Amino acid sequence: PYTELIKDIPSENQVTENSTNISSNISIKERSQQRLLQAPATVMKLTDSILNVDSTNISGVITSTPIGLLSEQLQDNDKYTPPTIKPPDYIPTIRNPPLAPKRQNTRMIQQYGFDDVTTPTSTAAILHRHEIASTSISDTRKATTSTRKENKSIRATTKRNTRVTKTRPPCTDVTITPVPSSESPNKMTTRSQVRSSNTNLNCSIDTETINKRERQRKSQSNQRTPELVENIINVFKLLGQGLQHLSQFECRQAIELFETISLKHLHTPWVLSHLANCYYHLHDYQKSSLIYRELRTKFPYHIDGLEYYSTVLWHLKDDIALATLAHELTETDRKHPASWCASGNCLSLNHEYDKAIQAFKRAIQLAPESDCAYTLLGNEYSLVDELERAMACFRKAIQLNSRSYKAWNGMAMVYLKQEKFQSAEFNFTKATNIFRTNPDLICHLAVAQHKCNRSEGALALLNDALRIDSKNALCKFHKAGLLLHLERYHEALAELEQLRQIAPKESLVYYLLSKVHRHLKNFHYSYMYMSWCMDLDPKGANNQLKENADKLYSKDEDLLLGMEDLASSVTEDDQSQMQSQSSLQDIQPMDSKFMYDLVSSCTNGVTVQFKLRQLPRFYTPLNDKIYLASSYNRWSPNDKQFEFNSLTKSLLVDFQNITNLEFKITRGSWSAAETWQDGTARANRKLTLLNFLQSIEISVEQWSDTSGGVHTATNQLYILDTNFSMSPYLPRTRRIWIYLPRSYSIESNRRYPVVYAHDGQNLFDTSTSFSGEWGIDESLDALSQQLIFVGIDNGGSERINELTPFPNSNYGGGQADKYLDFIVKNLRPYINTHFRTKPERENTAILGSSLGGLCSLYAALRHEDIFGLIGIFSPSLWFTNDIYTYAQNHRFQNSPPRLYFVGGQLESSSMISDMQRMINLLKTTTKEYNQDKNQLAMIIASDGQHQEWFWKREFPNSIKWLFPSS
Repeated sequence: PYTELIKDIPSENQVTENSTNISSNISIKERSQQRLLQAPATVMKLTDSILNVDSTNISGVITSTPIGLLSEQLQDNDKYTPPTIKPPDYIPTIRNPPLAPKRQNTRMIQQYGFDDVTTPTSTAAILHRHEIASTSISDTRKATTSTRKENKSIRATTKRNTRVTKTRPPCTDVTITPVPSSESPNKMTTRSQVRSSNTNLNCSIDTETINKRERQRKSQSNQRTPELVENIINVFKLLGQGLQHLSQFECRQAIELFETISLKHLHTPWVLSHLANCYYHLHDYQKSSLIYRELRTKFPYHIDGLEYYSTVLWHLKDDIALATLAHELTETDRKHPASWCASGNCLSLNHEYDKAIQAFKRAIQLAPESDCAYTLLGNEYSLVDELERAMACFRKAIQLNSRSYKAWNGMAMVYLKQEKFQSAEFNFTKATNIFRTNPDLICHLAVAQHKCNRSEGALALLNDALRIDSKNALCKFHKAGLLLHLERYHEALAELEQLRQIAPKESLVYYLLSKVHRHLKNFHYSYMYMSWCMDLDPKGANNQLKENADKLYSKDEDLLLGMEDLASSVTEDDQSQMQSQSSLQDIQPMDSKFMYDLVSSCTNGVTVQFKLRQLPRFYTPLNDKIYLASSYNRWSPNDKQFEFNSLTKSLLVDFQNITNLEFKITRGSWSAAETWQDGTARANRKLTLLNFLQSIEISVEQWSDTSGGVHTATNQLYILDTNFSMSPYLPRTRRIWIYLPRSYSIESNRRYPVVYAHDGQNLFDTSTSFSGEWGIDESLDALSQQLIFVGIDNGGSERINELTPFPNSNYGGGQADKYLDFIVKNLRPYINTHFRTKPERENTAILGSSLGGLCSLYAALRHEDIFGLIGIFSPSLWFTNDIYTYAQNHRFQNSPPRLYFVGGQLESSSMISDMQRMINLLKTTTKEYNQDKNQLAMIIASDGQHQEWFWKREFPNSIKWLFPSS
């Protein structure tokens, strides 16, 4: 309503003069009405003028007002800075509004000119008059209060004189002055006057109480201030020390300092990102990925520093997670360099190098000062052999940050490709001086020194690197190559045997083993390892033999298990042997007769090759190792020299001075030795050794620790581990089952959704179930849905504790938080890393029955970002009413998970009613459940009972509903 143009705003002095000389011809009532109508309009006009910063009339305003100051600022082209306006000393309160019309105050209103509505006034003038009026009203009230006290004393004296009372002692602290009759009021004090007096008294008491409390609060605050300041200083001191160590790449010390900070400060984006960065520099990519994932979960809009997270995922070859991260960052902030770095790493992982280069260039355009973006671009140029451009990028990164050891390392790798070994050594030395505890950099420097014909010094550097990290595969590989070059074959063989345990699937390790054994004249071992090398990577092995110097590089020039130049470990004698023998490029697996000829010509012992033809797949944990225990090794059940190869399931043994052999197969202990199918003990196997190469195929029917009962599991079911650790969340271990679909071994590029289920003993096998199995494996074999199904054994006596979110006064419980943290933070990352899964929320389900159904429902609320599909069979909602309160107070951050409830009318009397109560509550709090039928389903069976046969019957329908498109 206040859209009039602002004309002239008088100064405060003019307004004050006009208000004091105002005419009093208008009646009090009319002036009050005009004041009430016009004064707010004046204030609103002034407010509108302040807010209307684009007005063309702004320059005509008097410069002494705030509007004038604002006009001067807006005429400048600099950034706008709001003017500082000093607030008035007095602001009217609601209890004492100076503009509120009161009948007894009309005289003061007239006296102080509040009826002046003809002249526009400024804000300062209005507040000034408010203050004067309030002061006057306050003085009037004080006068009224004193008058009441005098009247009250007079009435009390009159009554005392007319009444016969006992004599009282005179008051020493009160003096009563008689009032003449002419001055005595004719009327008694009114009720409003008495009420006003009581109000003033109460106000004074309240003021004293407030002042007293304020003094106490300030006293306590003053006492706590030194302690608070000291705590803040200590926190900043730890953060500063951690940052200092990280800037010097002393990552271990930085991690120790960051982890000593309280959880409240540790779980902040700054600390989490720097902690993950520490593990990134240490090449502990799994740990770094977990911390970055926690950072993304708690702070989804924090983007700074996530270019390192995308590089971590590049190293882990996690293309799904990397693509998801790139999409999320691009959707959040398309103009942030980390978004384009993530996109570039994603494209690079998919071998789209040209598009990756364009993405990194875009990141540089957004952040020209980012040395990380230049380094990543240089790596991409190096991968496509555009070495000059790569050098330019690395030089620019060093110009921006002289302590970028990755840029120095990148330049050195380019020089190494160009065979400029002295320049490579110089740049490797620069990188090593920056990051002195990085074993990979030291290893690269050793390679460069070896190229400069300083092999002994290179070997000393490799020993230094292995003292930093004794299990570094890259350093062990190069050390073995140098020892082979120095003709120290037995030492090289020892290093390669240790490396084979660290990297059992790397073909180059078996290639070097074959060469070492050839120098040691162990030709049967030499050809065996050469055969394994070609089986693992035929194309790579052939290229190694053909070119003799294959160069394998990875991101950031960190060599995983490749050598910069295999010629460093190949002697001239070795070259002549390779040429004089048959063409190694054409070598195929040898038959028994040819192997016998080789063996008989070079050894006096008897060689036997043991092959594991068949194992009880379901009952043999995938992570367990298989050993040969025999009379030859004194029946040791876990002798490392008699361990079967985990890939080929074979073992080659050279027996000396023995003709008869007795043996058994174990899984590392006699409690896990082979038995017959029915679980009865098996006698020792016997073998007569003959004077030629023997190949023995072995079938293990059953293990002693898994025997007993009738087994019904299918061939698609495996035991992942019998003692999967639940630490640090629970001090226990657990058996983990895993079902892989039939297409898993055929379609090697396909990924699958995952279902996690409780009470694993009852899911797959009758022999381990409590009262029958669900038949999960048989049902999934018959369904079209292709899933990975993970079963988690319950803890027996700990089942109630682990599957209940809140305690029961009679049964205890309440550890579901820790149990679910074990699934989310331990088990799920392991499954996603070792199996081809679809890790997204909409492809991850959790289900269970009874207490497992209660735990699954709680997981849907507590971990809504992890589990998007929930199967709830006969949930034990009776266990605690706290689950209803938790569900009522919970609000889903994104789209809620899909819920599938199953219950039977022949279960407990409260089963259906409890389920209906929970469903009604969810529909009340979440509109999606009330509007979309595909978000929530409830199945009630008239014959349903609280037993496994009922859940087995309903399981296929639940999978069809939860995974309609799998």
